[in-house]
Amino acid sequence: MKKNYLLCTTLALMISSVSFSQVVNGNFEDIKSNFLPANWGMNFVQQVGFDPETGESLGDDIQYTWCIPSMVYASFEPQSGNYAMEISNAFNLTQNVVIPGTATIFSDPEQDSPGWNPGIPVEATDNISMIGFYYKFLPAGDDEAQARISVSDSNGNEIGHATINITEATNDFQYVYQPISYTSSATPASIIISFTMAREGSTPTFGSRLIVDNVVTNFDALQVDDNEFDSKIAVYPTLTENELNVDTKGLTQGEVNYKVMNIEGKVVKQNTVSEDSGYIYSMDVSQLSSGIYFLKINSSLGQITKKFIKK
Repeated sequence: MKKNYLLCTTLALMISSVSFSQVVNGNFEDIKSNFLPANWGMNFVQQVGFDPETGESLGDDIQYTWCIPSMVYASFEPQSGNYAMEISNAFNLTQNVVIPGTATIFSDPEQDSPGWNPGIPVEATDNISMIGFYYKFLPAGDDEAQARISVSDSNGNEIGHATINITEATNDFQYVYQPISYTSSATPASIIISFTMAREGSTPTFGSRLIVDNVVTNFDALQVDDNEFDSKIAVYPTLTENELNVDTKGLTQGEVNYKVMNIEGKVVKQNTVSEDSGYIYSMDVSQLSSGIYFLKINSSLGQITKKFIKK
């Protein structure tokens, strides 16, 4: 499920474009009054009739995981920010069958479900090279969830896609990504991203939960911090074999925490030091495997994230 690549492939992905597709509400911070994340939802219509003699409504009795009558809703368990998106299954008590939850991105933030979904428009300059996200998977049985991105041209024809099967149960956030397999050189015009709690051939279980946060379409979009000091902090060399240097330009004072994370979101190295105005911090990264890493700097300036490549 997690992919490793040669350094040359990694470099190509890093420098191919500095722009990236905006996954609408991919960090799930835009939450509506009914506690559903804007631009994400599920097509689910409960069949309801009525008794012509009594006038009473007739319909299946649906049980949801939480008190919210939806299988897609906001979560207070984010990887960053205030919210994430949670997807769960429902149970049709009348028919004794589990209804698998599905979340799909769509363009209308006022609607709760996508309906007919043409996808999210993207610009020709956007870098749409993968699907990546943080997740927690809490299955109640032998469930297998799935994520998928589909890329279409201006005529609505699919020109590329990527799929990630989620089978590993985890109480901590994990990061996964999958490059898009393109079948055409046509220019991408729209994308659709979806998550389902039961991939084809698997059986859903009532009570299973999937929490997703920070959905992106390339590595450049992984930097979710917004810090005014980011451009002033120098990290060099960005392509290194043994040592990484950090010059905070005298802006940080006191305790500073340096944390190196790999592209799976796992901390592989960290250290805390006390700095003064003339301090340049050097970190030994010679033992790290080749690939892309993110250096998170926590100090009096807040959190700043920098990328570097280990040869």
